[in-house]
Amino acid sequence: MLRKLIAVLLAAVMVLSLAACTAPATTPSADTKEAEPEKEEEAPADEAEEEAPADEAEDTGDVADYGGITLTFMNSKPEISDEMEAIVKGWADQHNVKIEFYETSNPTDTLTQKYAAGDGPILAVVDSTQIVEMGEEKMLPLDGAEWEGETKLAWYVNGKLYGMPLTVESQCLVVNKKAVEETLGREFDKSQYTTTETFEALLAELREKGMENPIIMMSESWSMCGHLFAQMMNFQDGTAQGCFDFVDYIKDGGDAYDNEMFKNQVKIYQIYSEYNINKADPLAAVYDLNCSYLVDGEAAFMSNGTWGWPDLAAMGADVNDYEIMSHPIDNDLTGRVQASATKFIVIDNTIATPEQQEAAKAFLNYLTMTDEGQKALVENCGIVSAFSNNPYAPADPVNTSLAVDYMATGKTVNTVPFGAPSDFRTTMEPYIQKLVTGLGTDRELADALNDYWRSHEPNGR
Repeated sequence: MLRKLIAVLLAAVMVLSLAACTAPATTPSADTKEAEPEKEEEAPADEAEEEAPADEAEDTGDVADYGGITLTFMNSKPEISDEMEAIVKGWADQHNVKIEFYETSNPTDTLTQKYAAGDGPILAVVDSTQIVEMGEEKMLPLDGAEWEGETKLAWYVNGKLYGMPLTVESQCLVVNKKAVEETLGREFDKSQYTTTETFEALLAELREKGMENPIIMMSESWSMCGHLFAQMMNFQDGTAQGCFDFVDYIKDGGDAYDNEMFKNQVKIYQIYSEYNINKADPLAAVYDLNCSYLVDGEAAFMSNGTWGWPDLAAMGADVNDYEIMSHPIDNDLTGRVQASATKFIVIDNTIATPEQQEAAKAFLNYLTMTDEGQKALVENCGIVSAFSNNPYAPADPVNTSLAVDYMATGKTVNTVPFGAPSDFRTTMEPYIQKLVTGLGTDRELADALNDYWRSHEPNGR
C-alpha cells in the first residue's frame, strides 16, 4: 500500500513540483548550425550485409527483429552496471540485437577518446556536461520522441532534445537513523537539525554520548569536490538564475569570499572535517569501508547521495534504518535537498547507422513507455524515475525518503539548466582538499573560485 501511495505521489510531483525544470526555450542564433551533423561514410557493403536493416528484418508480432545488429552501450553510472547490463541485454535478446556493454567513471574522458578513435558508443549514459559540450556535434537529436511529453527533465541544447533523463537523484546526507537514536537515547527528527548551528550541536552530542566521529565525508573527487561543493551554487537561491547571478557577481568584480553561501560551504567543510570518521587522513578514505562504517553504526551520516543505497544494501543494511536529510543550510532554503535528473541516455550521431539509431530509440521507448521497461528501471536499478507515466515506486529507503519527505512536500531545489564546465571540479579540487586537510584557507579557495569564473562561462545559457 505504501509503495502504491509513493507511486501516485511521484507521478504528481513529476508534473507539478519539478515543472520548473522544463527545457530552456533557447532560440538558436543566426550562426547556429540548425541542420543535423553530417554522417560519416556509409558502412562497407560487407558490414551492411551483416547488419540487416530493421525494415528488412522479420517482424514477429509486436517484437521487432533488428537482424543481429550490434549496439555498443557505455554506462557512466557504475553502481547499477550489473542491473543496467541485464536490462539492455534482456531487451536485445528479444529483438535480435548484439550488445557490447562497458563501464566508465569518467564519461568526458572516455567519450573524448572514443570519438577521437571513431568508435563512439551507440548508446551512452552521460552527465548533462557531456550533452552541453558534445551534444550538437556528436549526439542524435531526439525531438518528438514518444516519451518527450512524459517528463520535464529531458536535456536540451539550443532548443533541441538530446538527453533522455535516466534517474532523479539527490545530493544529500544518508542517515543511519537507528544508530542516531540508539546513541542519543531518543527519537530522531531530522527537521530539527537543518542549519550549521543545530547540526553541529547534534554531532557534538553524539560524540559526547559515545559516537566519536558521526560523519563520513567521502574522499572521492566527484563527492568532496563535486557534489558537496555544488551545494554552494545550488543554494544561492535554489534556481538556475541564482547560480548565473552568482557567476555574474564574480565577473563584475565581486568576491566569492563575501558570499553568504560560500561562507556556509566553508562551514560545512569545517564541521564535516572535525567530525569525520576519516579525520586522521581524509583523502585516504575508502568508499567500501565508508559504507561499512554507516551500516555497522560506527558513524551515522554519510555525505553522499541517493545513488549510494545499492552499496549499503550489499553490506546488509536494513531498509528500516535509513533515510536521507539535507546538508545544513543557513538561508531560507534550509531543510531542502537538491533533486534533479543526474544521468541521461544519449544516442550517437557520428558513426551509428540509421538502423542502429532506430534500434537505440526503440530501447529508450522500452524503458519509458512499456510496463516491463518501467518496472525494470525502478525495481531492478533502484532509482526514482523522471517520468510521470511510470507507476512504479522505489523500494529502497533512501529513494523513498527522497520521494516522500522531500519531493512530495516541495522541499527540493533544482538549478537546471545551470552547469559548470567539465574542468570546474578538477580546477577547484586541490583547494578544497587543502581546506579539509588543514593545509589551505578559505581565502585561497575563494581566490581560486574568483579566478575560475572570471575566465570561464557557465553552461546552460
